[in-house]
Amino acid sequence: MKTAHGLTGSSRRRLTRMTSTGSEDRFLSPMLAPRFALDTKTLSGADLHLDIAGLTARSARRKRSDALWASIVESGCSIAARLPAHCRLALPLDSVETPPDDLILHLATSLAATKLDASRLELEFGENTLASENDDLFYALAALHDLGVGLVFAGLGAGVTSLTLLRDRAFTGLLSALKLDRQILLRPHTVAKAEPPLIRAIVRFGADFGLATRADGVDCPETLAFLTDIGCAEGRGTALGHAETVPCFLSTHGFRGKAHDED
Repeated sequence: MKTAHGLTGSSRRRLTRMTSTGSEDRFLSPMLAPRFALDTKTLSGADLHLDIAGLTARSARRKRSDALWASIVESGCSIAARLPAHCRLALPLDSVETPPDDLILHLATSLAATKLDASRLELEFGENTLASENDDLFYALAALHDLGVGLVFAGLGAGVTSLTLLRDRAFTGLLSALKLDRQILLRPHTVAKAEPPLIRAIVRFGADFGLATRADGVDCPETLAFLTDIGCAEGRGTALGHAETVPCFLSTHGFRGKAHDED
């Protein structure tokens, strides 16, 4: 996309200011948790952690009516534009109950303003969002898929997840990945006792439906070895790397960060 849906002049400059990396970085103090391909141990992307309280306060001071998801999308596009081309940035939208009507337009506008390809972004949705049985949800997921954004079913293992929900949403072909919640890996001796059959089944399920699987909470060598052995595609945790600010992330992984060009 080369235009921000016709935005020109003051409107485009205002959006550019909203997504400028300098102001967002100072106010939101975003952190990036590195995500690695487990088979090669190479950097594949990052998960975005934002100061949610700061986002809410910013909106209140500006008296903006934008929901939290809008600020996450704006900040995410701005930050992703600074990352190396092979890195995919995952944005946490798991608190969104239903994708809002203007999510697609807002995302497309932010992508254009930052000159970012949609394939560089992934949106993480939780079970509460994906469990909705309505046409608005299916349309939103299809539109996001067509835009080229990755769609991740996040939080698996954090609570009770319906296998039929997992089956139905994967069968539609709209999801691109499944994400194991860190809670399923945190309990003592998890790898040695109860959870391995469940984790192995989820990874196999993802493979059968053409979905990549990733894990949050890869905090020890034993967990890393287990997930690698069963074919989990990606993971993040202290055994692989710690969350860092954007400049530190770029420096740690050998990249020079630069903001996108402003008009």
